[in-house]
Amino acid sequence: MNDEPFNQTVTNYFKNDYRERGKIKWQGYFLSDHTLSLNRESDDRHQVTQKLPRMPLDEIKSMLRRASVNYKQVVVQQDYQDTTDHMLTNVTGLVTGFSDRGVMVNQEHVLFENIRAVVLQNDRN
Repeated sequence: MNDEPFNQTVTNYFKNDYRERGKIKWQGYFLSDHTLSLNRESDDRHQVTQKLPRMPLDEIKSMLRRASVNYKQVVVQQDYQDTTDHMLTNVTGLVTGFSDRGVMVNQEHVLFENIRAVVLQNDRN
């Protein structure tokens, strides 16, 4: 039995006639979801962050330890400004660990020397 004509017909069909609509459809979904995600991220980045009063380092460490022990969410404001003098977006989340130079908040390591203020999420107005 010779499958050569059948194989040739199948190969010709996939080369010339077959149109994969699912792939195009899913790429369209990905593009719209990706664009929406990028727009949200851009909005978050350009949100004007209110400058909190500078806290002493011992108070910052105390508040971070209390938040870690009590599983409280914190808002950590770093002492960085962009070129338009707006504060960078705050780091928000649970305190997941400490190092001798900083703290881990929501998978991000923040150095103590760069922290301007810390607020417990529930204490924030």
